Amino acid sequence: MTRFDFHARVQHGLLAVSLAVLILTGFPVKFAAQPWARAVVRLFGSFEGLLAVHLAAAAVLAFTALYYLSAVSLALARRRLDFSIVPRLRDFGDFGRHLGYLIGLRPDAPRFGKFTWWEKFEFWAVVWGTAVMGASGLVLVFPELAGRFVPRWAVGALRVAHSNEAVLAFLAVVFGHTFAVHFSPHVFPGSTVWLNGRATLSQLHEDHAMMYEVLVSRNAAPPRPMKESRWVRSRPLIVTELAAYGLLIAAVYVAVVPHLLGA
Repeated sequence: MTRFDFHARVQHGLLAVSLAVLILTGFPVKFAAQPWARAVVRLFGSFEGLLAVHLAAAAVLAFTALYYLSAVSLALARRRLDFSIVPRLRDFGDFGRHLGYLIGLRPDAPRFGKFTWWEKFEFWAVVWGTAVMGASGLVLVFPELAGRFVPRWAVGALRVAHSNEAVLAFLAVVFGHTFAVHFSPHVFPGSTVWLNGRATLSQLHEDHAMMYEVLVSRNAAPPRPMKESRWVRSRPLIVTELAAYGLLIAAVYVAVVPHLLGA
């Protein structure tokens, strides 16, 4: 079943690469006092080299945003724009019901349509983050020009927003998105939707039950539930995930938290 077309996969690839490079080249500036930051700068030859790569990645991110907006505008003009990614009141209820299911207060998980509540959250977080990073990044690149239109304190505030939004993006991608598409037992060792644009019927049945029911009504899918992944309730996988995320949390604590707290 097709989930993402060619353009969506290209946009995702550009977003992933540009974001990874921006984090790699931006964190050494935010955490300049850390020993690892100086080691990263040396990988690019100098601070100027690191900055040049950072700006190039920012240009790729800006191009990706324009690419997406162009695709949306074209779909809107053709009256083919899919509004299912727009949050609805039901999503807030689904969040509560899903949380209740995860902590054992509800016997069954809520049923989702084409997009789950967390997929919608991730999408709009990317939209918000790109807008904030883009606007604040332009101010940092052209501070004198920006100073003609906004007060000095606003420039300083945008500088803080730029670096802190980057930390939020890093945490969201590593702890949220990466788990959902790679370490979740239902897709482990990883979803291939980002590569071929297609989701298996078992994945649709698990995460998009309402959409799966539509396929059944059209005789495009079998009515019987799909067999669950062999990784579900796998103790080795659970132990591996806990160890991996434990090490990652420890690394973030050592390298990032002291700086944020001013230590």
